[in-house]
Amino acid sequence: MTKNPEAAPAADAAGSVFAKIAPLAVVTIVAALGTSLVNVVLPLIVQDYATDMSTVQWATLAFLLASTVLIVPAGWLGDRLGKSRVLLGGIGVFLVGSLLGALAPNLGLIIIGRAVQGIGAAAMLSLPVALVRQTVRPDQIGRAMGTIGSSMAAGMAMGPAVGGLLGSTDLGWRGAFLFFLPLTLLAMLLVWKFLPTSQAEQARRPLDLAGLVVLALLLGSYALAVTLTPGGWLGTSALLMGSILLTVLFVRIEKRAAAPLVNFQMLAKLQIMPQLGMTFAGAFVMMTFTIIPPFYQTMALGLDTGWMGLVMAVGPVMAILSGVPAGILVDRLGAPRMTVLGLSAMTLAGIAFVTLPPMWGLLGFLLAAVLLTPGNQMFMAGNNTSVMSRADKLEQGSVSGLLNLSRYLGFITATALLSFLFDLATASQPGAAGVTLGMQIAFGLAAVFGLFGVLLSRSAFKRPVSSN
Repeated sequence: MTKNPEAAPAADAAGSVFAKIAPLAVVTIVAALGTSLVNVVLPLIVQDYATDMSTVQWATLAFLLASTVLIVPAGWLGDRLGKSRVLLGGIGVFLVGSLLGALAPNLGLIIIGRAVQGIGAAAMLSLPVALVRQTVRPDQIGRAMGTIGSSMAAGMAMGPAVGGLLGSTDLGWRGAFLFFLPLTLLAMLLVWKFLPTSQAEQARRPLDLAGLVVLALLLGSYALAVTLTPGGWLGTSALLMGSILLTVLFVRIEKRAAAPLVNFQMLAKLQIMPQLGMTFAGAFVMMTFTIIPPFYQTMALGLDTGWMGLVMAVGPVMAILSGVPAGILVDRLGAPRMTVLGLSAMTLAGIAFVTLPPMWGLLGFLLAAVLLTPGNQMFMAGNNTSVMSRADKLEQGSVSGLLNLSRYLGFITATALLSFLFDLATASQPGAAGVTLGMQIAFGLAAVFGLFGVLLSRSAFKRPVSSN
């Protein structure tokens, strides 16, 4: 791999771009699988340890909390210590967490293993996007971002399918953790062998410890409030109010810090706040596809775990097929246009999930899924390209961290709201009718968030969308 992408021959084909970006794509797939795969085997852990879903939910929450809290610091460290160095370290930490989970003799160590995985995933999610601009030429960024976006969506959508298949084997839930071991070793080998070793890219400055502590408290209180709702509505309201106050405190600290974790002056200069909001909305829609369909297929359609996994595979297949073409379209038609088209397709897919499965069952579900994942590829390729093209080399890690923080906040919010609404729906009507209603409500809310993202694009791209 050349260390000077600008000097690459102008005739580089899409296949050459994929070869350059392949290590980052593998890392992204592994990290995305870490988010979605283990969720499917949680019922098996409940059975093995005679616990309940509210307790075993900590396995998911530990991963989300660790990765969300550290995703911005991971990008910050990448800018200062070298992105590929920090990425390799994150992959190693993820490997340790996977091994802990696979060998765990009790639920407590499973939760610790998931937290360690989350720590590693913070670097694995924030740094691949940041490394794109120093890996390919400027005119290839769109297709490179399309490949990364395809990898992210494929990992997220493939999680339920792979988890369902692994859970049906003799290994049970341990197979989900063991599955990560060869993948993580492959990711380490590819990054070590094919990515140039990056040195520190900014002068080393003291870590913004005060900002890091307040950010951790802020994200932790928000995540706890919307996922576990401790103390009922009163406790949840108190945590949300605390999150607001901590947000105000965090902004004040960052504005005064010599080397802030979040440089608000930079954000004002880059004008990317609307794109971060759109990232949140897109993540909410995709998390709906990860959480709700497995319940609908098993409880309403009567599919067993293995068949459910095969049906869910339509998502990653479409993601893989559409990711690179979406990136090529970004390079040709412009990032703004593809961002809006992608979010619009995701919104229409949400509406399709509400209307088609109740009429046509499994066929209706598949038609909606075929619309959703290509739309997500267009959106991610366009939005990531738009955001990262505005940041200079010294800001890539920090901006990528903020982009992924927005995505993870969307995941956490979706997990909380959708689980709550789905439980209400299934309690209101017995059997398949309640499950179908729950899916309709969940995807209806996802469509609302998608529409919110489309409306945000009006302020994100104030000038008329051009074809570049």
